[in-house]
Amino acid sequence: MSITGVSLDISLCDGPIGPIELVWPQDCGAECTFLGRTREESHPVYGPLIRLEYEAYRPMAEKVLAELADKAISRFSCRAVRIAHSQGAVQPGQASVAIQVATAHRAEAFAACRFLIDRLKNELPIWKRQIWAQGESFVDGCPPPSGE
Repeated sequence: MSITGVSLDISLCDGPIGPIELVWPQDCGAECTFLGRTREESHPVYGPLIRLEYEAYRPMAEKVLAELADKAISRFSCRAVRIAHSQGAVQPGQASVAIQVATAHRAEAFAACRFLIDRLKNELPIWKRQIWAQGESFVDGCPPPSGE
């Protein structure tokens, strides 16, 4: 999708995800990519982590992702934004979130990428269940932001 000359790709994907080749804006000299991966860990009671399972209410999650992308475009002059988040199972070592931004200069690209992952972690209505060798648990959600 393209909004006012900006390449925009917002998606909820089944299973693990990774970076893709952006539609490259010719006036950009910087691209920043963040991949959030499931790390190996062990629970003191339930044992090793087998996988994470993500669930989202798609219309609400896509609306929040689009709003976050719009804010990044406005604040950091992004010319391309991709935000992808997994639904379903993601095992240790696999990525569940990918953020890619293109800007004219590197400072804005780094800032936009950081802004997007920080806001996504606090605002995206997605639920994460941890499946351990001997049990399961849900990760506590973050409270809604207290304004801009």
